[in-house]
Amino acid sequence: MPALSLYSHVPDDVIARLGPRPCAFPSRVDTVVIGGGIVGASCAYELSLKGLSVALVERDKIASQQSGRNWGFVRTQYRDPAELPLAVEALSIWPMLERELGREIGWRRSGCVFVAENEAEYETFAQWQAATRDIARDARMLNRDETSDLLPALASKVPGALFTASDGQAEPALATLALARAAEDKGALILEDCGALAIETAGGRVTGVLTEHGLIGCTTVVCAAGAQAHRFLKPLGLALPQQIVRSTVSLTAPMVELSAPCFCGFGLGLRQRADGSCILAADSSSDIDVTLDSMRAAGYFLPELLRHRKGFALRLGRPFIDDVHARIALPEHERLVTPRRPRIPANAQKAADTAGLFARLFEGAGLARIVKSWAGQIDVLPDALPVIDAPPSIPGLIVATGFSGHGFGLGPAVGRHVARLAAGEQAGEAIRPFQLDRFVKGSYSRPHAPL
Repeated sequence: MPALSLYSHVPDDVIARLGPRPCAFPSRVDTVVIGGGIVGASCAYELSLKGLSVALVERDKIASQQSGRNWGFVRTQYRDPAELPLAVEALSIWPMLERELGREIGWRRSGCVFVAENEAEYETFAQWQAATRDIARDARMLNRDETSDLLPALASKVPGALFTASDGQAEPALATLALARAAEDKGALILEDCGALAIETAGGRVTGVLTEHGLIGCTTVVCAAGAQAHRFLKPLGLALPQQIVRSTVSLTAPMVELSAPCFCGFGLGLRQRADGSCILAADSSSDIDVTLDSMRAAGYFLPELLRHRKGFALRLGRPFIDDVHARIALPEHERLVTPRRPRIPANAQKAADTAGLFARLFEGAGLARIVKSWAGQIDVLPDALPVIDAPPSIPGLIVATGFSGHGFGLGPAVGRHVARLAAGEQAGEAIRPFQLDRFVKGSYSRPHAPL
C-alpha cells in the first residue's frame, strides 16, 4: 500500500493517529461503499451479485443509525410522484427478499392507510390518487364507512382515507443486517468500527477511500453515508445542501389489534408489529438541534421551515456544545468518525404527547405501556427527494443519500440501480429525477409533503 504521507490533503496528526487495521482489511477492492445503513447494505449486496469485490466501511455498526431506528413502513402510498416509480420497483422486491437472502426481515404485506382528518385533507389524498393511478394502481380512496370497517378501533370519525393494500412493513434492523450478511455470503467485506475519512482521487477520478485504519484502493466509491455525506463530497467540489432533523420513536408492549395497516393520521404514525406491539411516532414533526453546521445551506430550507414552522422545534443545547468542542479539538477528517456512537436522545415530552394522542385516537390504546423510546437523525434535502447519481465530474463516484426519512422502503431498489451504475450502465428511468446537480441548477421543486 502506498505510504499515507503521500496524501497531502490529510493532516499529519490524523495520519499519526490511524489505529490498527481491523481483521481482513483489504488493500484494494473494486468498490468501496461508505455507510452501513439499508442503502449501503443493499448496494454492497447487489454489487457482490455482479461479481465485483466490495468493502463496506461503517464507523459504527450495521443498522446502528437511522436504518435501524425508523418506522419500518414499506410504502408506495402518497409518495412524491417523482419517487413513485422507484417505490413501486422496491415494493416488487420486498416480498421475495426474505427467501432470496435466506434470513428473516419481518416482511408483512399489511397495507398502508392515511386517514383524512377533514374534508380538505381527504381531497388532497384524492387528488394524489387521481394523478398517480397509472402507476400507484392499488391505491384507492375509502369513504367514511369503509374506513370504519378497516379501522374499527379508531375512535375518531373521519371523512375517509387513502388505502393501499399491497404496501407493507418490515423490521428495519433485521432487514438491514440481512442484506449486509447476504453481501458477506457473496464475498463482500463488512468493516464495522471503520470510519471513512476521505474519498481519494487522482487525475480527477476516484482511486480509493482513506479510512481510520488505512487506505483501500478502488475504482468506484458509493457514498451512502447518510447525514455525513456532504462532508465527503465537499472536498471533491460537490455541493450537497443537506441538513439533519431528529425524530423520536416509541415502542409499546404487545396489544390487541388496533390497526393492521401501517397508519398515518392526526399527526400520528403507527405500525403494529406481528407480536402486537406498536411503533409510535409524531408524523411530520421533528426537532432541529441547532449547531454551527445548521447555517450551512440554510437558505435552501428556510422557506419550508417558515411555511411549516409548527412541525419543527428548534433546540439549542448539548449538540451545539459538542459541535463547538469538536471544531476546536478535532480536524475535519476526525469529525467524520467522532463520536463513534453519537448520542441521539429521544424527546421525552414528544414521546409522551404521541402516546397521549395514540390513546385518544384508538379505543383500547389507553392501556398502552411504553417499553422504550429512541431517536434517529434524518438527513433531509430541500425537496425531500434523494440523490442517486454518478456525477460526471468525478468518474468512479456514485452518490446515494438524502432519503429524507423515507428511504427504508426504497433501499433494495436503490441497491440494484447503484450496481448498474457501477457496471457502467445508463441510469434507469426510476432514478433520473435524483441527480445531484439539480440544486446547483435550481431545478428542484418544493417537497411533496412537509419535511
